[in-house]
Amino acid sequence: MKFTTPVSIPLNQIKISHEQSILFIGSCFAQNIGEKLKSNQFNITLNPNGIIYNPISMVNSLERIIHNKYYSEQELTNYNTKWISFNHHGSFSSFNKKQCLKQINKTLEEAHQHLKKCSTIFITLGSAWVYEYPDFGIVANCHKIPNKQFTKRLLSVKEILSAFNEVKENLKNINIVFTVSPIRHIKEGLHENNLSKSTLHLAINNLVEQQENYHYFPAYEMIIDELRDYRFFKDDLVHPTEMATNYVWDKFSSCYFNDETKSINTELKKIKTAVNHQPFNFKSEEHQQFITKQIQVMDELTQEYSYLNFEDEKLKIKNN
Repeated sequence: MKFTTPVSIPLNQIKISHEQSILFIGSCFAQNIGEKLKSNQFNITLNPNGIIYNPISMVNSLERIIHNKYYSEQELTNYNTKWISFNHHGSFSSFNKKQCLKQINKTLEEAHQHLKKCSTIFITLGSAWVYEYPDFGIVANCHKIPNKQFTKRLLSVKEILSAFNEVKENLKNINIVFTVSPIRHIKEGLHENNLSKSTLHLAINNLVEQQENYHYFPAYEMIIDELRDYRFFKDDLVHPTEMATNYVWDKFSSCYFNDETKSINTELKKIKTAVNHQPFNFKSEEHQQFITKQIQVMDELTQEYSYLNFEDEKLKIKNN
């Protein structure tokens, strides 16, 4: 008897490891999986423009990163005494204009240098609905400015394909993996959300068929179809729970990690558990031996895998 609809993950030759450079860009779901990679010491740049949802803004971000095209003060907008960028998430906003611009361009430069060595880019599309601001165009984030100041519309598949066509030559030597965020944009309306997700799926299908280095990972189907139950969603009934995200992470790991990478992750998990252990008596001889043993394990791993770093873990376990 079956109680779920298993999602088939297409076989592919893409494998990612800790020393490879990886870029994640896109929605909250990209942020969740990206954070898991970061916590496992993968060499990842995560959302250099912050969390963004629509494909046009993602392509704009990629273009700036590819060409290392710095942002200028003229591209910032002052709203409620705070400086914002319509190309960025609100986390980049600041009451200080120069500080806002400095952070934006610092992150851009870091992403540009990272992209030079990048082997794989994961792009999670969140919504095909876009908001256009006068004299600017499509924004990545509305920054809580009243909706009446924006024009809302649904992107066409043709527009999305045309946007990605602008960067395909610069990305032809990099594996591009597309996903669609399972987070439903119910503020748009359920029917409108389905129109949006369908548009994204059609666009990705076209892209994957056209480019050999483009691929699709079915995270959306895993949450919406395989885990078809509200117990896998948070109280807002929109965002996946940690359990659901971990389920996708396990599938992601099986798909993209080789045996060595999985083995390293297993060791890292043991170290995290050890570092977070709360001793009954920190000064006891038994616990001090435990600390010495864990530091030895960390040192052995860094000798074998020079790209790993446990300085923060060592500091924490010594002062836990």
